Amino acid sequence: MTAFAVTQKRLVGAATIFLLAFYPAFAQRLPTSPGLHRGQTLVYQLELSGSRSTRAESRVIAPQSAPSVGLNALCLLQVHVEEVTASGLRLKTYLSEKKPAGPSQSGAAENSSSPDKLVEVFISSNGSASRIKGLDQLSAPQQLAWSSWLSQFASPLTYPKPGVEKGRRWRASEAETADSPIAELSWRRKYEYVRQEACPLAGQSSPPSKSDKSLASRQMCAVILVQAQLRQGSPANRSTPPDFKLRGLSTRGTASGTNETVQYISTASGLIMRSIEDVQQSMDVTVALADGSNQVRYLINAKSRLQIQLLPDVPQDIR
Repeated sequence: MTAFAVTQKRLVGAATIFLLAFYPAFAQRLPTSPGLHRGQTLVYQLELSGSRSTRAESRVIAPQSAPSVGLNALCLLQVHVEEVTASGLRLKTYLSEKKPAGPSQSGAAENSSSPDKLVEVFISSNGSASRIKGLDQLSAPQQLAWSSWLSQFASPLTYPKPGVEKGRRWRASEAETADSPIAELSWRRKYEYVRQEACPLAGQSSPPSKSDKSLASRQMCAVILVQAQLRQGSPANRSTPPDFKLRGLSTRGTASGTNETVQYISTASGLIMRSIEDVQQSMDVTVALADGSNQVRYLINAKSRLQIQLLPDVPQDIR
């Protein structure tokens, strides 16, 4: 298989990445790190819905449009805290996908799930992730759901020290680390600590009313709004990343995207209790050999929504 053909295959695979009441206000900083201890177990539900479409064009073949690919997953993620040190957290996560029942299936089948898949990760005290093992055994939608969960789970570690208070606004930027045929992509994010309210319960879709009798016993959450834009630092006519140059390829094109997330973070523990993330991304890129021959143009569009919910009162071993 030629380097050009390999690149076409990688582009299709990499495209999966393209693919949120009133209470008395009081000043309380968010914890700068989650209150976790060795041996602790958390269980999150991850619900992903989305789609991706890819269109290829070249001089030697007629335009080809692959059917829209669904990016859907409903998963349980069991998170085991293996180690907690000043440098960070070592976690073992077990992902199982719920299988919705068909019309003729019994209610018991609705709760069936796929076997657990182990993914390990180390999260440093500054929120960066490393030593990820096992991610490649997940399907494309599962990888997207797990990676998005990791980003949300580690997000509070990246917030300004010594912690943010209600009303605070700040900005941050970071390079896009996913494989891409366009160089110098980065995310510019704007954050706002909007308000405090009772942490949402599983299945609750709107803020609780003042008459809700459960409010007195519920944790308080900081509601953080995150708005992000994908920026391109390379010129559209010279966008070749270094690894493409090493393979004798050149690229030109543009990429854009937006991401809006609403996070609910416990003011007591610093844990993500819920997040809702909406993403829209697009790419228009032409890949060719370094001499300009064998050009293929790819037009990729994707959108997704991921909802993450920390489940309460889950037994230590649910597998």
